[in-house]
Amino acid sequence: MNRKQVPAGLYGAKARVQEVESLQDAAEKKFITDNGIVNPDNSVPEFLYCMEDDVAFEKANAECAGLEEELNAARAALKAAEDRLIAYSLSLAPAGVWATLEKAVQRNATTRAKALDLAFWLDASTVSYK
Repeated sequence: MNRKQVPAGLYGAKARVQEVESLQDAAEKKFITDNGIVNPDNSVPEFLYCMEDDVAFEKANAECAGLEEELNAARAALKAAEDRLIAYSLSLAPAGVWATLEKAVQRNATTRAKALDLAFWLDASTVSYK
């Protein structure tokens, strides 16, 4: 795995998550607008989860479920790409540090985010490949 392969997969996965989230937001807003959904206080909900009418919410949620499955798949691909990048960056660390960080990135979101951030700053051209 070289330096150019890892981030490209991560960027593509992140872009796909953002794309599907945008499609989902647009579909939700369109459904709310097209069906004239209004909350009891006469406010127009911005997203499905802001709807106070449970029956209308269930109907809207069922119609937008296809994008939810696509979003879950995109998020799974993003996590897999992040895992590969973290594994690559940890493989460069000394054994004692690697063992500690490997557990931490699995259990702690802040450590995971920091490991990803540091991996992007890694100058892989200075690393000898085995």
